[in-house]
Amino acid sequence: MTQSIFDLKNFLRSLADDDELARELLAAFMEDSPVRTASLREALANDDAGEAAKMAHSLKGMCGVIRSDALVSLALAMEISAKDENLDATREHFSRFSDLLDTAHDEMNDYINS
Repeated sequence: MTQSIFDLKNFLRSLADDDELARELLAAFMEDSPVRTASLREALANDDAGEAAKMAHSLKGMCGVIRSDALVSLALAMEISAKDENLDATREHFSRFSDLLDTAHDEMNDYINS
């Protein structure tokens, strides 16, 4: 079995096991994270380190809410490298982040639809 991208058990615990709230927050995350990811992709395409750092910071917070340590770590790495104006490193982290985000969305859909 592969390791989950977000920690469902810890996420539910942080919400006092409120299943309805968990489903609402995950649905909101799955709606908003692609928008912010697209904004980050655009900032990288435009070589805009400041905007990339801002979007990475925003994604870091969102990923923290859903208790995804892997996504938080990658978003932090993107934020730091963008602040350092090392957009090549930011793009590398972004590639991995995007892949893991897709997997996380699949896991969240599995939970929401269960």
